[in-house]
Amino acid sequence: MPRMVVAVAPLLALLACQKPDVGGPCTMTWGNVAGTPAPDPVQLYLSGGADFFESGNIECENLVCIVSPAAAGSRYASGGYCSKPCVSNDDCFQSDTGLVCRQMVLDPVFLNQLDQIDPALKERYLGDVQFSSYCGTPR
Repeated sequence: MPRMVVAVAPLLALLACQKPDVGGPCTMTWGNVAGTPAPDPVQLYLSGGADFFESGNIECENLVCIVSPAAAGSRYASGGYCSKPCVSNDDCFQSDTGLVCRQMVLDPVFLNQLDQIDPALKERYLGDVQFSSYCGTPR
């Protein structure tokens, strides 16, 4: 039994030291279709725009890509970032990423209504998105 503990301890230490995927850069792929440019975080900030959300982005393995309004020169002003559903700021590795757990456009009431009205429509446009709070830039 002591050998198993010794073998598991280095693995746990390695996992604890890995940087989070949350906050990593991503580029929205839908912006490359039909000449529609991907949202620009600085322009969103200047215009008072909202967050843009894309699931299934290959740059964010098992996560989502979000573009949020960001002031020029800020950490996320150059483009999108990988995010995930969260319950608290700890889920977002706030000290490393600067991201906080906050509600995005998909509020729980909207998701529930869509489930009741047309589950197929929800599946078509939102896939398996079941959450409304994601790691995002502070507001």
